[in-house]
Amino acid sequence: MKGSFYEKAISRADKLTNEQLRDIANTLVRDNTLLEAALQSMFDGIVVCNLDNVAIFVNRSAERILKISPTVNDTDPFWMAIADEELKDFFCWALTSEETILGKEFALEGSGSTRIISISLSALLSGDRSDKISGTIIHIEDITEKRKKESQLRRAESLAALTTLAAGVAHEINNPLGSISIHIQLIERLLTAKDPPDVPGIQKHLNIVTEEMERLKQIVVDFLFAVRPVDITLMKDNPGTIVREVVELVKYEAGKNSVTVNLDIAKDIPDLLMDKRQIKQAILNLAQNAIAAMPNGGTLTFGVRVVNEEVQISVSDTGVGIPESQLSKIFEPYFTTKKNGTGLGLTITFKIIKEHSGDITVESKEGKGSTFTIHLPIPQQEKKSLPTLEATAPLAGSHKEQ
Repeated sequence: MKGSFYEKAISRADKLTNEQLRDIANTLVRDNTLLEAALQSMFDGIVVCNLDNVAIFVNRSAERILKISPTVNDTDPFWMAIADEELKDFFCWALTSEETILGKEFALEGSGSTRIISISLSALLSGDRSDKISGTIIHIEDITEKRKKESQLRRAESLAALTTLAAGVAHEINNPLGSISIHIQLIERLLTAKDPPDVPGIQKHLNIVTEEMERLKQIVVDFLFAVRPVDITLMKDNPGTIVREVVELVKYEAGKNSVTVNLDIAKDIPDLLMDKRQIKQAILNLAQNAIAAMPNGGTLTFGVRVVNEEVQISVSDTGVGIPESQLSKIFEPYFTTKKNGTGLGLTITFKIIKEHSGDITVESKEGKGSTFTIHLPIPQQEKKSLPTLEATAPLAGSHKEQ
């Protein structure tokens, strides 16, 4: 490495000839020129500040993005060169605090358009082995185009999902509508018969019509839940307590289907910010699917544990399992293996968990059963990624992780 080469050269400077010193100096100038050219050629803005928060290097992209004033005194803090008041206040706070800032976004107005920039600040460590903090590195990225593409992608995904849902709901509605039409025709025949109307027969058909109308209503309710944003109210609650309540709800249904229910909740499960009603519904959906997957009885196991800074809620069954070819489709709208299922239960469950910044995974083998696992993140406590001030010199502009 060049750094170690220069350190050795300096340590032996008194033994080197003038020509050797000139060669080292020329090499140093070339390396420095190359590094500066590389930094100046970057599309992203780079600013390096010393411990007094004075900018000792600013590349062209940083000057362009931040509209840095060239008239500011070289000894003034960096934020004094920023014209935008919001950015000036931000840099004043960020450079004088002990925070590492990652991806702080700002919208800048100008030239009839809005530009979105992302700013990160991190500690600049000295090049020697002590790794003392010697300043701050500021990285500025123009993410306007990235955000536009992300927005276009989200719109395309939403449209595709809505199209799939619309096709699914049209198919689902068609079945009960066809049934209703048939039974209404049968009722009309009974009413127009010469003999006195067959009241019990008419009532039988009316009951089926009522059932199909209820089915239609449920299809519409599920569809609206699937397309509308989930309205969640976050409050601290314990996942273990919620799982116990779900167990009480499914015990009767499980017993009727010869299904044994087991519960395995680890100790010291932390409280999380959750919408209890929604999480309960998500777990209940998984439990009902598990019972339906065991038509000849079996074992339903609920588990709650902490793994790798997340709470994992598992719902396992010993049922028919899911074919490997279908595993990638089970969370898609209107995909179902049940005769009378709407195909939205797992979609709704997936949506609820995602609204809680969580994830849901599935493991399954045909003939052996399935395990659905909900992953809910545990909020992270503040951590320091750099040496504390006590471990280094008491320097201004040092940083710690948010």
